[in-house]
Amino acid sequence: MATPNLAAYIASVRGRYIDVDRSFGAQCWDQWSHYATTFLGVPTGPTYTNAGGAAPHSGWACNVYHNAARSGLDRWFDILPANASPRAGDVAFWEYGSAWYPLSHVATVLDVTHGGRMLRCLTQNPGAVQIADLVVSGVIGYLRPKALATGGVDASRSPSLTASQKLASLVRRRNIEGDSMYIYCADSGTVRYAILTPGVKGSWIEFTGQDSANQLASQRGNAMKVVQSFWDDLKRRHS
Repeated sequence: MATPNLAAYIASVRGRYIDVDRSFGAQCWDQWSHYATTFLGVPTGPTYTNAGGAAPHSGWACNVYHNAARSGLDRWFDILPANASPRAGDVAFWEYGSAWYPLSHVATVLDVTHGGRMLRCLTQNPGAVQIADLVVSGVIGYLRPKALATGGVDASRSPSLTASQKLASLVRRRNIEGDSMYIYCADSGTVRYAILTPGVKGSWIEFTGQDSANQLASQRGNAMKVVQSFWDDLKRRHS
């Protein structure tokens, strides 16, 4: 089998919505699973969040890393700690409950930027598969493919999503998951969650608290992260 080429993979998926399990829309987990299975030849089973066990965070992306050895992923990846020096092709995992990704996150590393404070990653959610700079804080570790050729990687950032593009992404999720949208914002220092029905005045329901968020996520999937200005605009139009 030829050594997989990362540059070719990036070119093939950038801008796409990947939904491997046909559940909850195009989530960060779907991009990881697609990368592992379609690109690296890993069987689908070990890529699932609970493949190696339900603890400590059943159903969330970080659980893949926590149970990587038990699920057998160490056959295809070296399991590296958070203080490892990441390189192109590594898969980074953010812990559940972390400040920037309270519901955890997973993305494919392309480069280290901003003096080591950020990782330029191939990532999905919010929006389609794109290249973006993600804060290193909260990373719990990496999975490093044992066989990978990086090639000439185009790691230029994808254009930032505008409010209208983010809304379009949310609408796409609504069409898959049902009528309501599930979002959160952490810009104020407190993580706030909301459910709304697009275009319906008075449909805005806002709450805080991880327990409530977890219960809703078990039904709807992970909330979509939005910036403060977009949160305020949606709240104004739907309260």
